[in-house]
Amino acid sequence: MGDQAALPKMLADHDGVFTTIQAYRCGVTGDQLRHRVRSGEWIRVARGVFRAADRTLDIRMRMRLAVLQAGPGAALAGAAAAWWHALVTTEPTTVTVIAPHGRHGSRIPGCAVWHRTLDPVDVTSKDSLPVTAIPLTVLDAAVDIGVRVMDSALLRARVELDDLLAAQKRNSGRRGSPRARAMVAAMSEGARSEAERKAVALLRGSDVTGWVTNLPVGGYILDLALPEHKIDIEIDGFVYHSDAEAFQHDRERQNDLIANGWTVLRFTWHDLTTRPQWVLAQIRAAIRQAAAA
Repeated sequence: MGDQAALPKMLADHDGVFTTIQAYRCGVTGDQLRHRVRSGEWIRVARGVFRAADRTLDIRMRMRLAVLQAGPGAALAGAAAAWWHALVTTEPTTVTVIAPHGRHGSRIPGCAVWHRTLDPVDVTSKDSLPVTAIPLTVLDAAVDIGVRVMDSALLRARVELDDLLAAQKRNSGRRGSPRARAMVAAMSEGARSEAERKAVALLRGSDVTGWVTNLPVGGYILDLALPEHKIDIEIDGFVYHSDAEAFQHDRERQNDLIANGWTVLRFTWHDLTTRPQWVLAQIRAAIRQAAAA
């Protein structure tokens, strides 16, 4: 039944997920395909989409099935694509697929389908599956799971900043575009200074008073501080903009300040953009502790 060499290889290469056309290319006839389905050897998941019954339905199979069910021109995207590209290690809770405009079909369980037509340069094939190329994957995943995926991809040289800028420009109208554009802008302009500006804006809009910027203390310049309570607020930029020398200097300064009675609070870009009220709560708690001392 079918090509005894081509069929097992196709199944192995595609995690046991395949289409009618792929089965036919391996020499399987229509009658043979129907027989395998009736016998329970293969499971029909959707029209023209099948999976081998002897394989546990894992995340790779789910991703392949979602892309195939979304139809021609579809590609794995977002956090799912980041996992497929090994940019992240955490499996996504939802499989995201981009399908061309005009796709009509039933809902795919556990899958979110975004509708837009991708530029060919933004699609690649990895392990025989259409996936958004790394630059667009990084942009979309950063919106879904946080800026650290962008930072990590840049740090590990999986993508260049110019590639992110180009992908953002090509896909400027997509879901999450404004947030991704802000992240790329922060990378381009210098993440630490951008993060510090966000921290200042957050404090200005809060009930926290007595803070100052650029305070000289013991040979250092504190970007943000509450001198009355001897609280130093350190804002860490993206890892991408850090280096060993800067890291060492920051830690030496922190140790010196603590030795001289200062409380040092450290916050990241992720903290400021995803949980600003938590940042303010930490600052208020430090003020209360200092006042009670």
